[in-house]
Amino acid sequence: MTDIKIYRCSVCGYIYRDKKAPCECPFCHNQKSFNQISPDSLNFEFFKDTWQRQVKWMNATKYQDEIKLNPNEETLKGLAESMGKYLKEGQQCYCPCRVLSNNPEADRKIICPCYLYMGEIEIWGRCHCSLYVTPKWAKENKIDSA
Repeated sequence: MTDIKIYRCSVCGYIYRDKKAPCECPFCHNQKSFNQISPDSLNFEFFKDTWQRQVKWMNATKYQDEIKLNPNEETLKGLAESMGKYLKEGQQCYCPCRVLSNNPEADRKIICPCYLYMGEIEIWGRCHCSLYVTPKWAKENKIDSA
């Protein structure tokens, strides 16, 4: 298991575990954009930086500043703890609100941000775990800025 490493895309923040980094990011499709990450760096600040990169990429490509990171720090800390646990257990950075099927190929679809986030944001104003939200949803739910 020691030959499995953690990588993060420098463009969109996508986190990936494998023996080597993929040639193309499965989320943003940039070539050779992964940097190796030390397991010791898997803390709240690391995940917050990762999520901010993802929001920046999402807004630059599809949402035109319609998505933001949930401003509730307690929500974010809980999600960081769940995702960090997956990575430290040798799994991918799965969305913590999804149920794993134990089929690695099928479960790739629920690596955060999972493939369902776009439809959920358009319907509910947030993804299922409320990591990514619209400003309107945050205001309606009285979530203060962090």
